Amino acid sequence: MTVEPIDDILEWSGKLSAWKQDALRRLAISAELTQDDRNELLAMIKKTAGFNLAGQTPEAVPFLKEHFGGGKHRPIILKAVAKVTNVNRLVPDASITFCPKALTVVFGRNGSGKSGFVRILRTACRTRIENPAKLKVLADVYGAAAGLQSADIVVDAGEGDFTIPWAPGNAAAPDLVQVAVFDTASAQIYVDGGNQIRYLPFGLALPHRLNSVCLLLKDKLDAERAAEVGSKVGLTEIAFGSQRTTKAQVFNGKLSRLTKDSEIDAATVFTEADQKRIESITSVLTAGAAAEADVNALITWSKSLATESAVVAKTLSDDALNGLSGLRSAAVAARKAAEIAAGELFTDEPLAGIGGEVWRKLWQAAREYSVKAAYLEADFPVLETTDGPAECVLCQQPLLPDGAARMVRFQKYMDDTLDVAARAAEKAVTDAIGTVDALVCLRAEDFTVRLEQVRNRDAALAETLAKLRDSAISRRLSALARLQGGDEVAVTDLIVPSEAIGSFTTKLTEEKAELAKASNVEERTKLVSEKAELEDLKTLAANKGKLVARRDLLIADSAYMTALNEVSTKMITQRANELLDTHLTAAVIDRFDAERTRFDIMHLKVGLSRKSGKMSADFQVDPRTALTKTTSEILSEGEQRALALAGFLTEVALTDGSGPIVIDDPVSSLDRERSAKVARRIAGEARERQVIVFTHDIVFFNELCEAADNVGIEPVTVALFSDKAAAGKVDAAGMVWKGLTVSKRIGRIKADSATLKKTHAASPADYEVAIKGLYGRLRDTYERVVEEVIFKNVVRRGTDVIQTQMLRYVRLPDALAIRFHEGMTKASTYSHDNPAAETVKTPDPDEFFADIASLENLVKDLEAESKAAEADRPQMKKK
Repeated sequence: MTVEPIDDILEWSGKLSAWKQDALRRLAISAELTQDDRNELLAMIKKTAGFNLAGQTPEAVPFLKEHFGGGKHRPIILKAVAKVTNVNRLVPDASITFCPKALTVVFGRNGSGKSGFVRILRTACRTRIENPAKLKVLADVYGAAAGLQSADIVVDAGEGDFTIPWAPGNAAAPDLVQVAVFDTASAQIYVDGGNQIRYLPFGLALPHRLNSVCLLLKDKLDAERAAEVGSKVGLTEIAFGSQRTTKAQVFNGKLSRLTKDSEIDAATVFTEADQKRIESITSVLTAGAAAEADVNALITWSKSLATESAVVAKTLSDDALNGLSGLRSAAVAARKAAEIAAGELFTDEPLAGIGGEVWRKLWQAAREYSVKAAYLEADFPVLETTDGPAECVLCQQPLLPDGAARMVRFQKYMDDTLDVAARAAEKAVTDAIGTVDALVCLRAEDFTVRLEQVRNRDAALAETLAKLRDSAISRRLSALARLQGGDEVAVTDLIVPSEAIGSFTTKLTEEKAELAKASNVEERTKLVSEKAELEDLKTLAANKGKLVARRDLLIADSAYMTALNEVSTKMITQRANELLDTHLTAAVIDRFDAERTRFDIMHLKVGLSRKSGKMSADFQVDPRTALTKTTSEILSEGEQRALALAGFLTEVALTDGSGPIVIDDPVSSLDRERSAKVARRIAGEARERQVIVFTHDIVFFNELCEAADNVGIEPVTVALFSDKAAAGKVDAAGMVWKGLTVSKRIGRIKADSATLKKTHAASPADYEVAIKGLYGRLRDTYERVVEEVIFKNVVRRGTDVIQTQMLRYVRLPDALAIRFHEGMTKASTYSHDNPAAETVKTPDPDEFFADIASLENLVKDLEAESKAAEADRPQMKKK
């Protein structure tokens, strides 16, 4: 699109002040201003505003048509995001590469790490999100130590790959500004915030760039103002104890550059009598409040003690302790019985201690070594192998008959009911130890303090509670000793004054109520108000110097305000928008309507109109109703997403220098019919530019790959996954099984079966597992053949769209049906669980390879039959 608004800009520039004309000329020569340029222009502004400046500022050079220049963006290709460090849960040095042309589809389930890569790209590239909080990229919030975040973004601008370092807060790299990113967060802005054509054709961009200079100089004036006035004003702020509408705070809030010294003097009078009055009121107010808080805390403690005492009465009584002793005795007796049985069983064994604790640990270790390392998954003990006697897992020597018999006797003993009963009794003791109450209240550090508070109110109860504490602690120790077999601990009588504790709690509650009644609400309110007035007056009087200093700073601040008025952007923005309406608005609206037509949302009564902007062209989505200004309040979630995509694609189409686009989760909330339209639109866009799509929707993934194939694009697919340790791991296979077409599934099966012959020769057991899994994949592929090849995707699982026109390709002769049935039956037979008896022999590798070839040939013949069926229906072709 060619735009030539130069004459309009020249005519308009004559109405600008001298320094603005000079800035416009410099911008026409170069898109960037040097620091010296900014300093010169700032000096001109200050001179206009009446600041005293040393030296003379240069005269402005007339703005001529010859000053217009401009350059072209060098196109870039996004190659990879690599060496990712400390971003979300992404694995250290995470990396993802992109197809340098056309389309890359990145698939991953929720939590697989897609968002981590998108968040890096949206902070480094162009996005509609401007809120820094929304752009913040977190580290692993559940990880260990925090560290620096970084990544490398690899691009190619036509001269080979080069790396752009990324870190949070870095200035945007100019090359990456060409890359546009769309995700859920930016989608909401497109719906309610409209489109922004950020990089306009050079002539239209010039007024906006002049605005940017004004805003830069405004920032510099603001910085000076903040340094000379603002920061100092902050230092003169008075910190009151709390914000309230006292006379002192009202005076402080209304202080201005017009406030007189006499007014400050009158407002800051505070006497010694005022101080004594504060102390008097404080004494009255704090006593009641402190006492009520103390009683409230004691009530809470008393209730907790009552609960704990009930537990003590139940679990540490004499009967309970005797029961614990019984548990211990039963465990010891059971173990002794097992050991006696072992002694009788193993009298003739060459070594002593068979059946003891050390021996049992040795036996368990031998078992674990056997089943996990020596004889994988074989029943322990292994006495024989196909080659003869098994080697002993302990001595590594062949098991002779005596040794094998001994191993059988040992295993019989371990299975004996006496040993099982002993282990159960020992576990009961261990479980009982875990249930012994910790006595949180009775053993707490503040128990003595609480006991004194009780004694002040009920001395007898305090003595009883002291005895309860001592008895409970000793009984707890006794319980542990009885269970653990320690020395006997002497215990005292257990007396739990549950009723007395309850009565005490009731009395405390009544005491709290009396304290509350003792305060007169009306009088207390008056005292609180008087105290607040006096306290704030005291604070104001103590900070009289700050009041004077602030008033003087406010006087100086007005001079900066005069200079800031000179950098007003109102007139520039007005003219910039007029130029936009003349040269760009129609093109934007037409393109937006075209995109809406593609997504079948032209029925939505929303439009696009230009919105005034200082540094960019804004085209606001208009809901065209007086009931609301927010489009998202009208449209469904799916309509919003479709509308946002239309806005995004309009923006990138009309933005000067727009390059690759990154789209995250494009079909969120969309129905399957519109999802397919989005897939076709993205595939079409991939013919014009590099497109990278992130999605978790397997159905959309298939739709997008199919749409790409239909326009002659071979999409590159990347599959991400996560585990308990980290996310962002790239699946070496390129795509999950469910996302593969029939041809790619066959290719995957061939790749996975490459080592079958080697496995078959090395381990028949491993081969049996492998061949069963491969036949399962073969069966899956037969099932997909029904949907994709035989019925030509007329009906697809996961979508409610029925492509009736594809029925002209559907024909299944008996011969092909029989071949399909035979192949499917065989795949099912070898992928299902078969009887233990070897009635179904496991196929050898050559037979499996033949089955793959049979499927490939069947697919070819089915494809040929589909074409023949379509050719035999000429009347349908005419339609």
